[in-house]
Amino acid sequence: MINKDIIEQSQRCQRNWDLTKSIKDEDMDLFKTAVSQCPSKQQRIWYNVVFIKNRKIIEDIYNCTAFFDYPFEDYPDKDGKEGKTNSQVLANLLVVFNSDYDLRPKNTLDETQKDFDLSLFVGESMGIAAGYLNLTAHMLGYKTGYCAGFNKEQVDKILGSKNSKLLMGIGYPDKTRDRKEHHLDPSYIFPSYDKDIKIRVIDD
Repeated sequence: MINKDIIEQSQRCQRNWDLTKSIKDEDMDLFKTAVSQCPSKQQRIWYNVVFIKNRKIIEDIYNCTAFFDYPFEDYPDKDGKEGKTNSQVLANLLVVFNSDYDLRPKNTLDETQKDFDLSLFVGESMGIAAGYLNLTAHMLGYKTGYCAGFNKEQVDKILGSKNSKLLMGIGYPDKTRDRKEHHLDPSYIFPSYDKDIKIRVIDD
């Protein structure tokens, strides 16, 4: 059952994993339902999803995840250190969201719509699907970790796909370690921030 604790935990990125366990088949079915039966613009298909259990492919994709120029000025490793690879990708299950659809405006659009960027709907729909999947995983007792810092061309080549945009690890956490420890390098602790979302409630 959903509760505040599950919602709160679902925002935390898991960086290390217990790879002695496997994702249950019945849970895989729920994951597929989560990414396919969620809201999308006009109920159209704006993205594809690849579920990967193959360790060789997961490790190949992991090797494409080194981050370099991090956009936030206060990031602890921004100056003087080489970025670490994103070990949330090394989970028991790796999920890749991509989009290879023709998003060019159609000739039937009128003059006011001809420059409309349909790619907006890709990010919108993909984000909703990833959120559904994330919460579903946590309700089933798994941990998760998103990754957008990766070489998209290399991942596309590995998968034979186009426009890979988001990676998501799902799996069993290594309960003997801090969740922020790098899976392969326990001496490295990923930094994390608190967030303060401004929420307004307008009553009658």
